[in-house]
Amino acid sequence: MSDPRATPNRRRLMLRMALSTAAGVILLVLLARAIDLRVLAHTLGQASAGPLIGALVALALDFFLRAVRFWLMLEIVVARRLPMLPSVAPFVASFGMSDILPLRMGDGLRVLWFSRRFDLPAGAVVGAMIVERVLDVISLLVVGYVAFAWVGSAGSAGLGRGIRLAAAIGIAAALAVLFMPALATRLALPLLERSPRPLARTASGLVATIAGAIRQIGTGSRLFALFGLSVFLWMLEAGVMWGAWVGLGGSPADLAPPAFAFTFATLGTLVPSLPGHFGAFEFAGVQAFAYAGVDRSFATAVILVAHLILWAPTALFAVLWLLVDGSVAGRTRREPKDTALQGQPVR
Repeated sequence: MSDPRATPNRRRLMLRMALSTAAGVILLVLLARAIDLRVLAHTLGQASAGPLIGALVALALDFFLRAVRFWLMLEIVVARRLPMLPSVAPFVASFGMSDILPLRMGDGLRVLWFSRRFDLPAGAVVGAMIVERVLDVISLLVVGYVAFAWVGSAGSAGLGRGIRLAAAIGIAAALAVLFMPALATRLALPLLERSPRPLARTASGLVATIAGAIRQIGTGSRLFALFGLSVFLWMLEAGVMWGAWVGLGGSPADLAPPAFAFTFATLGTLVPSLPGHFGAFEFAGVQAFAYAGVDRSFATAVILVAHLILWAPTALFAVLWLLVDGSVAGRTRREPKDTALQGQPVR
């Protein structure tokens, strides 16, 4: 017998996918109407291979170090050694899956794979991912704000005020997440534990595990070191935009416009769009370039090339990894089980 809840859930999923697709297409159409397609084609035809290869190298180093950062956070959470190299491929593949499939399904794959492969509580993996996203938001906004200040006031004053306000709100909200363990312990857990429903008791255990993971990672000098690494990672990823900028004829000395456009384009991916964030990334990035005084047609060429470099390698890697590794459903060899979350970091 089919579950009566399946049809409404399927309809909601289809509606969200349809709205995201429509939003992405609309943004691409609006962008196409504002540029000269002949200039765009000519610019793309003048691409130089050297800077683009450099951009690919920067992206590879970026994702390897991101995988190392996530592995370090998991070791802190579970207080035991975990093999690092086997964790790199599924970490990168999770990003590729989110770039191919809608609704960030790669995040679910990452939680499933790491929890099964290393016998980790799912809440520990989720907690590490939450801290990872908080660090990414704060460091991306820092890099973007520095680039914004470097760009100067070529654009409208209203947009400049909006960017400053958004940066302040984003950093404050991200920092607030690090205080979630105290709030969860004092508010959410007592309510869930008093509930007679089994689902609530299961949820209380998950909340406690996530809160414990965030508490262990987000303390003192450890968090500061992870933040420094995160800033470096976003500088590497902004280097992909700079490589596209130089490869298409932009001045190598103009670092601020591509860095600012990269930040704005990345934040634009928060808007629903096509799989791989096509549409939102391009539209937001071109607006940032225009704010910096860059021609929109040239900016569109840079954004398209940078987006393809950011998207295609991880998407292709995810497909190949899933074809080669049949262990997503839990058929992998497991590490020795240790589900207890200890309070001390790995030495």
